[in-house]
Amino acid sequence: MRRSGLPLVVAIVAGLALAGVLSAKGSVENSAPHPGATGPSAKSSALYCTGLTNAKGGLRGFVTFINTTGVTRHVIVHAVATNAVSAVATAFTLGPYARQVVTPTHLLVGDTYALAAQIDGGGVSAEQVVSRYGTQAPCVNAGVTNWYGSGFDTTVGSLATLSVYNPTATAAVFNVTTFSPGGFLSPAPLQGVSVGPHAVATLNLGSEIVATQNFGAQVSVLRGSLVVVGDQVSRETSSLNYGTAQLARGGLFPLVTTARGSVAQVRIANPGPAPAVVTIKVRIGTFSVAPQATSVAPYSSAMVSITPNTAIPSAGEASLLMSSTQPVNATLATGTTYGVNLSPLGSGVSRAILSDVTGAGFARATVSNDASAATTMTWALVRHGAITSTGLTPLGAGAAVSLGQVVGGRAKLQGATLVLTSATPVLVVNAILPTSPMGVTLAAPLNGG
Repeated sequence: MRRSGLPLVVAIVAGLALAGVLSAKGSVENSAPHPGATGPSAKSSALYCTGLTNAKGGLRGFVTFINTTGVTRHVIVHAVATNAVSAVATAFTLGPYARQVVTPTHLLVGDTYALAAQIDGGGVSAEQVVSRYGTQAPCVNAGVTNWYGSGFDTTVGSLATLSVYNPTATAAVFNVTTFSPGGFLSPAPLQGVSVGPHAVATLNLGSEIVATQNFGAQVSVLRGSLVVVGDQVSRETSSLNYGTAQLARGGLFPLVTTARGSVAQVRIANPGPAPAVVTIKVRIGTFSVAPQATSVAPYSSAMVSITPNTAIPSAGEASLLMSSTQPVNATLATGTTYGVNLSPLGSGVSRAILSDVTGAGFARATVSNDASAATTMTWALVRHGAITSTGLTPLGAGAAVSLGQVVGGRAKLQGATLVLTSATPVLVVNAILPTSPMGVTLAAPLNGG
């Protein structure tokens, strides 16, 4: 980790860090978290990451900070961890279009880690990556007062944990409610939980929700605001379920594996008082597939199996268009019989970033127009610290295009960062990593920056 020039960097942004802490204390948002959603012209910004663990916790990894602007940025990172003796601060400079990797386990010794970064300007995003599996989660720039995650599993060989970071200067208090096929629970040990200022805490959901394959969780913050990630260890793989702060009546999963030997499921939690009928329209090649549907009882959860499914052929990646009669939380579970990864349903944004932080490239990558009207997308491809190509691409209503085709070849995305913008928040980016079977691990796009 680069530490040279630390006194100068601290002098430049120490005031910004203090201002960020104070503003976090007084700014409580109930909207969905927008990773890095401060624009490039922002005078200062913050990023918060949580969920990575030590090797014993099963989610050891790193955080990549990405400068999507042509202006140098200075970054101070404060790292905390459960069971750590103290917090640690480090600083670095991000040149134009540069990246910097921070490995939490190299900064301090602990169990589960959280990072808080203060930046002297906008346009910087960050991605958490579990080294062994390539599973990812975006860092966010604000805490929320309501958070939903679904698809958790506490059956034999699996472990579901909530990693909760408090980015504010005062203690936060929250409740956890869960939604399973048997109904909802508000276990006493998960009510009125407190997490100190600038501290991280973990809750083992399996201690209260025992041997359950598919359940959702809601974190309701009573005081303060929080950054929440669900750590899911699923037999031989681990993933970071970054969830959402907003329920949805519809959405798109555009790259869902149907490969032989793979598993793909849409796991749905209904935190509301009315039953929800969830319908999934399946598009796959030239095949005609009947819509898949399920009814989710109030305060309950259910699942729609996409792969294996005798009604859906093994013919590449399927596109799933979900609609629901009630707002629900939906998560895509993909993997094999040896374990699955959890990927939350995405929503449209006006600035989306896809970055190859693993170096392995992407097996597939698409951008979809999440709206009933056409739009025009502006894009810029960044490689080796410079913009190498730009362009304009029309997107019809509800249309999806291959990002490999947009930039002139999928190989150009390897090791690169692609910045996409539109006039309205309609862009949904999805990508799958090269795996066998194909499509069982999804990359996490960065919204904003």
